[in-house]
Amino acid sequence: MRKEAIIREAIVLGGGPAGISAAIWLKKLGVDCLLFEQSSALGGLQRRSPYENLWIPGVRGKTGQDVARALADHAAAAGVEVRLNHTAPVSHNELYQTGDFEAPYVIIATGTTPRAGRFLASATVAIGPGEPMEALDVAGRKVAILGGGDNAFDQARFVRDRGGEVTVFSRREPRAQKMLRDLIPDVCVVVGFYEARQGAMTVNGEVFDTFGVMYGFEAVVPDGLKPRRRHGYVQVNRFGETSLPGVYACGELTDYWHPCVTTAAAHGIQVARQIAMKLGK
Repeated sequence: MRKEAIIREAIVLGGGPAGISAAIWLKKLGVDCLLFEQSSALGGLQRRSPYENLWIPGVRGKTGQDVARALADHAAAAGVEVRLNHTAPVSHNELYQTGDFEAPYVIIATGTTPRAGRFLASATVAIGPGEPMEALDVAGRKVAILGGGDNAFDQARFVRDRGGEVTVFSRREPRAQKMLRDLIPDVCVVVGFYEARQGAMTVNGEVFDTFGVMYGFEAVVPDGLKPRRRHGYVQVNRFGETSLPGVYACGELTDYWHPCVTTAAAHGIQVARQIAMKLGK
């Protein structure tokens, strides 16, 4: 026989800035909620970043990893109930169920993951910014950064500062902020079609020691939920509602606002407030 489910008023899927903010506000607004995170710790993509996060107002001198720990500490201090290492899919009958818990409302805050293209992470190929790039041995080596966005130019600067000989390859005119491009005037930037081969570690026939693949991010959606998407991101209205009844989404997986910790947290708060209002809190 199926084990009887434990009822909650809301379930939050994802323990990054958006999900933690939503869960803290739900808790403070009197909503009986539970936060699920598939990894072993809270913090989301900030856990991957050993760099100082200069974009959060009022937070100085803190790395992304510091921010992740602070968010987890705040959730614990607020009394948010958390389940880590949770990978159960979501099903729906009258209520949404995952694992042993059911709720009428679900918040998807599972964030994004770096796009890999056809590349595989290895000792010489990093997928996405942060810790994967920092793990590469780049001093005195030739490094190809593939991509033309903010992360590509940011990582090129870090590689240069660590003693690497770096070249940025972008298929079209770089879309990175001018400020970031101006920080590496000495770095070679190649614009136009290129062919990168991981097996041979070549770009347009030139051999490199390592690759940094900076192809942006794509939404992570829990198994069992199929909200409407647009350009790979979950579509939401101005209240954070998805195409599924009772299912909200917030943070970077929605591509609703410019992606950063601050907007993700704000989006989580907005969604939490909407659910609390629906519940009459």
